[in-house]
Amino acid sequence: MSTDTATWSIWEQLSEPIHGPVPDGRPAWKDNAYLAFWDPSSEVFGAAHVSTSPNAEGRRARFSISIRGKAVEIVEELAPGTFESDSISFGLDDTIRVRSDELTGTLTNTPIFAVADYSRNSVIPPLPDCEPLQHFQRAAAVRGDFVLGGGERVTFEGHGFRDRTWGYRDESSSITEYIAFMVVFPDHSLTAMRFHGTDGSDRTEGYRLDADGNANPVAGIEVTRDASGLLHSARLTAADGDIELTAQPRAGGFWVPMGWVRHGPTMSAYDEFLPVVTGDGRTGFAMVEHGSIRNLF
Repeated sequence: MSTDTATWSIWEQLSEPIHGPVPDGRPAWKDNAYLAFWDPSSEVFGAAHVSTSPNAEGRRARFSISIRGKAVEIVEELAPGTFESDSISFGLDDTIRVRSDELTGTLTNTPIFAVADYSRNSVIPPLPDCEPLQHFQRAAAVRGDFVLGGGERVTFEGHGFRDRTWGYRDESSSITEYIAFMVVFPDHSLTAMRFHGTDGSDRTEGYRLDADGNANPVAGIEVTRDASGLLHSARLTAADGDIELTAQPRAGGFWVPMGWVRHGPTMSAYDEFLPVVTGDGRTGFAMVEHGSIRNLF
């Protein structure tokens, strides 16, 4: 499980290569990569999400995109040790490629602002007797060039957020509920998340990231939800000044396949994409992910 930094791209830690086999009898190991992206001016948003494992089910590649209200989702099985399925290739450098009957094209992504290192404080509850997940995030400038199945060409330029994790992980057994924010403003980005663990823990971690390499910590998250349980507003407490976020009319969202088919408590997650306004009137765009366990079975 050694790290080969020689293979890192411009994305540094977020281009960490996929890891190899794990010892027999160990819990589920996952190598995950994710990119949320959006261009409000073109009415485009979406997500690319890959998860592979040497010893667990739930290996899949997903590409979800909404273009002026029309959604296309491709979900395919992955083999162990790869982020490339029949139609989707999630490059750990700067390019994601899609080639299917519904959609063909590329999404390029370039890092902006500082890196968020979530590896030190274990905000995602670790599995018992397992080391913490390695977990990094960073905002991106994105450009998409796609052709829909009917021949319509769609190009856009916007922003997004990348995420890369690797380690022992099973959301349905270690987490009861969580909320996570990825927000890009013109002069900085913001990432923050709060998790309730099955061990009774309540963990919060986050960072305000700027172009000078600063990652100023976020220590607390308070959430007010709308009538459907999605984001109405939030207050994030931070040493360099609290952050108030108020949701604007959302663009839409996608359900997030996390694990595998199981008869028992199961994590259910949803990504909403929406503009947000701060208490001092600044506007950014956000992906907010909500996850909770469904206990009936």
